[in-house]
Amino acid sequence: MNAPDDWTTTHDLAVVYIALAYGTDHELSDEELKILKSALQAWKSMDEPAVQDLIVEAATVFTEREAETEFRRAVEELEGALSLEERRDTIRHLIRIAEADGVLLEREQGLIHTLAEAWSLKALSEDLLENTSAVVQRRGEDWGLIHELAFLYILVAHAAGDDLSANTVDVMVERLQEWQPERSTEELRDVVRRALQVYAEQPQEDLIYDSVEALKEALSSTHRLTVLDDLHTVARAGGPLTRAERDLITSLAQAWDVTVRMNGHGG
Repeated sequence: MNAPDDWTTTHDLAVVYIALAYGTDHELSDEELKILKSALQAWKSMDEPAVQDLIVEAATVFTEREAETEFRRAVEELEGALSLEERRDTIRHLIRIAEADGVLLEREQGLIHTLAEAWSLKALSEDLLENTSAVVQRRGEDWGLIHELAFLYILVAHAAGDDLSANTVDVMVERLQEWQPERSTEELRDVVRRALQVYAEQPQEDLIYDSVEALKEALSSTHRLTVLDDLHTVARAGGPLTRAERDLITSLAQAWDVTVRMNGHGG
């Protein structure tokens, strides 16, 4: 499908950036939006209302049509419209957007590689991704921060030998819904099931480190305290707090540079 008659190169850039910022996880954080705006304004000087309108127009086309088709069309158009250095700058902006939440998703990496290969810039993308400051996530494209939370809930529940009773799972889902209220209860139960599958199938030590680092990078200290409170609540769902659960929560607090009291509140 052809783009609207008043479509510009800047719109195509916006489609590519939105494909990464929103299309890979269906979320657009404030930090991602801030970097996206900065990237577009680096290409063409625009005031705040103008760049906001352009993002809305590009997002509408991206969401109302076949997303992958729109992305590939924009990539082809940009290859002819941008100079080599401008294409290189676009790759750099994409990396910055992907790093905005502190976690580089597998799907984000794949999209960047797809674009880089189309523009014969594979070496640049590989170098930038190798030296990223973000936590690189390698657990499949269906894994997000909400799964990291669920994984830690499961870790704490199992610390005292809880086999994930129905009550414990209910508590996990309730806590996850506080983080993503737009998700249904069944969707969040699927998140718990997915996290449990990963917990059972992959090396636990690596998983723990990756989850702890991903959440530390992505969450403010206040939100980290909220996670610790969640963990305390999940632990209590299976019975009185055990020494193993207490030690685990304390070690997570230390790793996240926050302090907690075992009544479930931080200080």
